[in-house]
Formats: sequence, C-alpha cells, structure tokens
Amino acid sequence: MKLFCPNELQYAVIRMDAVAMVEHFNDPIATAEAQALETKKYLVYLNISLDLPFVTNLWFRYQVSLIGPCLRQEVPQRGITPDMAIPIYPNTNHPRGRSPVRTETPFPFPNCYHWIDNMTTVRIRRIDDRYDDANAVKITPRQHVMIEVEFGDDYKRLDAFEQERDRVDLEASSTTAEATQCPPEPTDARPISSSPRDCRLSDHSDCMTHHSHNTDGLVEGDVTPGRLDSPRGEELKSDPVVEALFTVDVFNMAHDDSAEAVPLVDLWFELTEHLSADTIPNPLDFYKEREAIIGIIRAARMRSPNVPTPSRDPERLSVMSDDYPPDGSEYSFYQCPVQVTPQSRPQSNRDLIDASTDGKNDAQSPQRARGGLCAWLRKDLLVFFRRAPWSARPPFLPYFP
Repeated sequence: MKLFCPNELQYAVIRMDAVAMVEHFNDPIATAEAQALETKKYLVYLNISLDLPFVTNLWFRYQVSLIGPCLRQEVPQRGITPDMAIPIYPNTNHPRGRSPVRTETPFPFPNCYHWIDNMTTVRIRRIDDRYDDANAVKITPRQHVMIEVEFGDDYKRLDAFEQERDRVDLEASSTTAEATQCPPEPTDARPISSSPRDCRLSDHSDCMTHHSHNTDGLVEGDVTPGRLDSPRGEELKSDPVVEALFTVDVFNMAHDDSAEAVPLVDLWFELTEHLSADTIPNPLDFYKEREAIIGIIRAARMRSPNVPTPSRDPERLSVMSDDYPPDGSEYSFYQCPVQVTPQSRPQSNRDLIDASTDGKNDAQSPQRARGGLCAWLRKDLLVFFRRAPWSARPPFLPYFP
C-alpha cells in the first residue's frame, strides 16, 4: 500500500540529509561543512507519529527507536546494563533469557536488539512517489505493548538506581556541610519579612506581624497586597499541563521553530537493499552525527540570525502570521468573509474559491480574510459542506416533505 507518510510499528532504514538541513541559510560555509559530514544508514523502528498527516507537509515528525546490532552498551553512571535490551527474532540471545520480539514477516537480520532509552525524534521527508510498505517488516500492536512492558521493568530498575544514588549524594553532602559549617551566633532578633511572599517563608507569627502593619484601613471584602485576584494574596502557580496544551499544534499550522535542529532523514522500507547484518551501525553514531549538524546550524544561525526557520508547509498560512488587513484594521479571529447560505451557496468548488476573493477589490464588501485559520476554513471546510449529503437538511433528523 502506498502512503504519503509511513505507518507506525514498522522497521525501516534512515539516513540524515545534512545538506538539506542547512540549505535555508544559503550559507556557503555551512553548506561545505554539511557536505563534509559523513552520514550513515541506520536501522530504526517507527514508534509513534507526532504530526497529523497533511498531504502538503514537506516532512513528518516521528519518534523512532534506533536498533542496535548487539546488546546495549553499559552506562555505569546511569545504571544502564547490557541486559536492558530486547532481541528481535530470529535472534534469541539475551543474558536473562528475555523473549524476543516477533515480527509479522520474517526479520532479515539475526543479531538485532531494541535498546532501552534509545529513542529520538526525526523529520521524515515526504516523497513524490509515496511510501510503499507492502514489503515492510511490521509487528503487531500486541508485540509493541510487550516491548513497553519489558522496558517498564528496566525503567523501574533505573529509577531505583537514581533514587539510591541521590540518597548517597545527599548524605555525603550533609556530612560535608556539617563538618565545615560554623556554629551560628546566638541572637534574639529575627528578620522581619518585607513582603507577603517573604513572610510565607518565615514563621507564622512574622506573617501576622507583617499583615498587621499593612492591612490598616481595609474593610471586610478587601484584598490584601499581592495578586488582586487572590483574596489571600497568594500567587497562582502555572499548570504545566495547561501550558503544554497551548503549545500543541493540532492542525500543523503554527511555525515550528524547533524543526531546524531535528534531523531531516530519508527513509526506505527495503532493509536488505541498504543494510546487512555486518553493516548495521552502532546507534550511538547517529547521536554524534546529530550533535555535529546542530553545531553547524548553531554557527550558521549566529552568522545569519534573521533567516527564518524552515517551514513544513510553505503553501499554508500560519495562525501566527503577521499578514493583516492593508488598512490596519484589526481582523477578528472568528470573522469569515464568505457567507454560505442556501441562496448564495456556490455551485462548484471553482465558484467557492472565486467567492472567497470577490471582496478583494470591492470597498463595500467585508475585508478579505488574511489569517491562516480562516483561509483554511474557507478553502477546505466549506468545500466539505458543499459535498456533504446533508446539505439540504441536517442528518439523523426526521424528514417531512
């Protein structure tokens, strides 16, 4: 089956295109350094897609797991051991006898492992011919869950290692501080808090003393100094979940400034045409390549700080666009200049597009929308409703002629 973006839960081969990652700078120095960077082909597992698959996107972000040709290399400072890996059948070798991952179609290499903590984000480039995954090596969702469960046990071991390491470090630092700390001088004076925020860090009696000097003249229902929307003067803490929701770009319409540093890769599903059991590189080499290209991009950004970051969809306006009405008037986010009614509904898609530009030179018509979201609604959603079978009446309602 041919798709313009690859499906998940499949194995593939990727290679980073370092030159394409710096071409938007038009910088000869960065281009030469990127051309000198040698990049390899790596075996990966497509774990999860991070973007909605719009056909106009130039790339699609994925989280991929780099597959290793051997057991996981030990990292003593983090508690990672070689047995924190899962073999891929026909490979069955594991220090603790862990069951291998079994693919739907035969896996061509006998020496591969999933490594723990070995996931990275890449941008998979869209191709004109689309991706044909008819011969791709895939796993079932059940096997995918099995990988997560097995690594869940390893992550528990890593958490226990980190907790023990932090406890030892805390005890060592406490012992060192007690040995070097001088005894405090006895004093009866206690510092008086200078603000409601400071008094919350001191004794409760200090808070009462502070507020007794700052609440004169206040009557019941008044607010104390601090935040005006908090009757107790408490500062509201930001919720990280709420902040994360504001950064989610569901429709891929915001400008992704972080994409510049995300590796842009080509992808192939024909594993044996690009790799063999002896040529599968170490996944750690990919991270070295990534750090090298990030260094090149950082230097180019310092030389050209005003160069815009690459856009994944140059044909679609961004919701962050600075394109406003030419007369300087403020454009409402929810204003839509095309009123589609049963009397004025366009008769074809061509009429719909023409109707969206009828007010371009007409001073009496509403100002033409310049925001990206309204342009999308005008060109896409209204076309959908034009084609919908319930154009004459709402769906699921009784019809009385």
